[in-house]
Amino acid sequence: MKTSIDNNKYDTMLEPSDWRFSAAIVGLMKYLSYHNFDYEVDDDYILYNSEDITEDKYLEFVEYKYGNELHHKVVENILVNEEISDEQQKIVNDKLNSNTIMKNKFKGIKFDKSNKDEILNVIQNNRYEIIKETFRSKSNMYANYANTNQLFNESQDFCRLAGYCIDASKKGKSTGYNFAMSSFVGHDEKEFDFIPFAFEGNREAYFINDNYTIKRLKVSNDMLSKKIQIDLDNDNKYSDARQALFKGIIESSDFISRDVEVIFKDRDKGYFENLYLRKESIDIFKKLKDEGIDYKTFCFSQKITDKYYLNVQKEVTDSILNNILLDNLIELFLKKKRDFLVAQLIKINGLIRGDKDMKQKLKGAFACAKQVAKVIENNKIDSYRQKLTSSIIFKDYDRVCQILLQLSNYSGIEFGFVYDLFDDFEDNKDLAYTFINALSKNTDKNTDNNSANN
Repeated sequence: MKTSIDNNKYDTMLEPSDWRFSAAIVGLMKYLSYHNFDYEVDDDYILYNSEDITEDKYLEFVEYKYGNELHHKVVENILVNEEISDEQQKIVNDKLNSNTIMKNKFKGIKFDKSNKDEILNVIQNNRYEIIKETFRSKSNMYANYANTNQLFNESQDFCRLAGYCIDASKKGKSTGYNFAMSSFVGHDEKEFDFIPFAFEGNREAYFINDNYTIKRLKVSNDMLSKKIQIDLDNDNKYSDARQALFKGIIESSDFISRDVEVIFKDRDKGYFENLYLRKESIDIFKKLKDEGIDYKTFCFSQKITDKYYLNVQKEVTDSILNNILLDNLIELFLKKKRDFLVAQLIKINGLIRGDKDMKQKLKGAFACAKQVAKVIENNKIDSYRQKLTSSIIFKDYDRVCQILLQLSNYSGIEFGFVYDLFDDFEDNKDLAYTFINALSKNTDKNTDNNSANN
């Protein structure tokens, strides 16, 4: 919530009354700190001077924050060099035609290595306009978060943010039948222009609404930013904010430890989404490391069809957050013989179930499978594994139990775990998964029978 105040030093107070104001506070603090403007932070609000928010100062901060993501900065950074290669010349000319504002300002100008000053002068004379139009329209900048026509507008009746914004002139077409404007929650403030600065990430961008105090709000999001930067410094091709967020929860005891709301914005969607991290889910994430579960194992996409790839990391994290078992993923990768991956997923199922006695039972099922693999032929192993996998995928649990009894008789090995399946197959399904997954000659627990990701 924003309030005008009568104070000797400041004239505006901003409180984190919902996530939009929380994000505006985080973005605004970055802006004020960059320009060395005075502001005051309390547990529940920040105080600042509204006159410190100007369009030019805002655009200067945009240029600082986004750097080489802005086309004109790439050009400037190349042109400061005394010697320019042919490849750099090509990059400059590509950037001069990279978007509408660059094409407009550099119309008829082509860099030929002799006209550095001309190009640099055009940039300098049009710097703010170039920054504004690039920032406003670029898909990972303002356009990802808000209506591009509302940048720098004063507060209005309808919120400028994506998913909240209503085009009043087209109200009849942009809202549903019998829509009541009086009941629409769309409070807007010009400080919402600072919300993009609070989010971290690329394709998916995240903001942690840990607003227990303003200090905590800042610390949590600063830590997320640092974890993403560490990934980039480790020569990753792109930043994965989801991976950084959940790895941070797993590895850092002081990162997130209580119920908290996380807002994320997928660039392909025209609205914001919420993740609610409950204490129970956070505890499961923190146990992954203790259970020897490598989070990076899940950080890939699995091809399902030519047009659809399953984001395995998202499936795993969403399942933990919503307390949903990973049976569908386990069955998918059982079929593909991804033994190590399946073993990791089964461990997470155990954490979600919270059955402390299951771990020892799983060891028994694993041991039975390896004993069987030692005494029967490879072709029989493959045949039984295929039949068991097909039956469990099709939910034919009676058939699974029949096949297990046949295999026990054929191999001469008693399957002690099978009685739990007779008693309650659904609650003990991880025993069947573990047995099927371990039914191979492969003795290395850290590798997959089929190492291909596709």
